[in-house]
Parts: sequence; C-alpha cells; structure tokens
Amino acid sequence: MDRSASNMSVALFGGTFNPVHLGHLNLANHLADYLQVESVRMIPCAIPPHREAPNVSAEQRLAMLDLALEGNPALIADDLELKRTDTSFSIDTVDHVRRKIGAQTPLFFCLGMDSLMAIDSWHRWIELLDYCHIVACPRPQYELPSDGVVADWIEQHLCDDITQVKKQSHGCFHLCKIPLLDISSTAIRDSIKCAKNIDHMTSESVVNYIKQHSLYE
Repeated sequence: MDRSASNMSVALFGGTFNPVHLGHLNLANHLADYLQVESVRMIPCAIPPHREAPNVSAEQRLAMLDLALEGNPALIADDLELKRTDTSFSIDTVDHVRRKIGAQTPLFFCLGMDSLMAIDSWHRWIELLDYCHIVACPRPQYELPSDGVVADWIEQHLCDDITQVKKQSHGCFHLCKIPLLDISSTAIRDSIKCAKNIDHMTSESVVNYIKQHSLYE
C-alpha cells in the first residue's frame, strides 16, 4: 500500500519491549501499511504504571529495539519516554507529540486489546482522544467490553471507516483487525530461563544481544 500520500500522519506504538519480538515487528509493519503513515514510532516505556518495572535497563531495551529495526525505515525506535525520570503516562506522551506535530496532523495511538480492557485505570484516560485517535488491535483471548464505562466510551467514539478517521486529527476509536503472531516477551524470558531456543521468536541481532549480555537468565 502506498504510504506517501499520507506521510504527515503519525502513529505511536508503546510498550516495555522487554524484549522486542517478531510479534511486535509484524504488528508495527502492518500498522504502518494499514494507517498509511510514513513510519510507526515504537516507544519503550521507562517506568510502566501498571506492571512491574522491567528487569533489564531502559538503555538495553532501547538497544535491542534499535537492533531489531535496522534496515526497516517504516519503524522507528523513539526514546521519548526513556528521557523522563518519572512514570510513563500515555497522556503525557500524546500531549508531547501533539505539541510537536501541531493541531491538524492525524495522530494514532496504537494498543493491544489487553491494554484496552484496563484503559479506565490509566492516568487521565478519558482525555486521550482530545489528542489522538486510538487504534486497538484484537487478540484471540480478548473481546471488546459489552458494558460499563469503557464500553460506553468506545460506542461514543467508534468509527469503523479508517478513511473517515484519517480526515480528523483526533477523537476516534478504531478497531484494527490485524493478524497477530502468537509470541510474547514473557514467553521469550521464560524460554531463556529454561535454556530453550528463542531464534524463532525475535530477530537474530536481538538474540545475539541477549546472549552477549546474559539477559533474562
């Protein structure tokens, strides 16, 4: 799909990336094509507010992400949240990016269905759509909430037509049906602890980095 016509749009894809794996890369590449953006900014969080702090340093997670993205101009490793000294709140990230790109540029904040299910526990979550569109990617074991505050919020802002979404700079919720690979960072870490092979789960450069630095053992 030709992305040149819409390359002013910006897409953000956050996570701990502990470590980055082929599922992350596959999803981010599909998002770049589906959203027709020039690139997807993959943003490792420094101090995640809803889970334990990663057991490797922010610098190492960023280094692995840089290695995994070499030669792929559609994906960019962004250290925006790693520059902070406090908790990585998504509202602060989209506010910062919105200030940088201006009011008229479409901004997409991409997240998984697991994150969406708990979004009402996020800091100032109700304000996110004041800055961006939210694009949620389904996972087989998750379904959209059928009732409650998140279900009402989705119904109010849902737009199934991505072409219509892109005509606005922010304010829409869109469900993006992209096939996901059955790979997780947790599975990689568990495999390393059990001395199992992870070559099929992440890029060769990341595998080598993990071995060189004896990570997750």
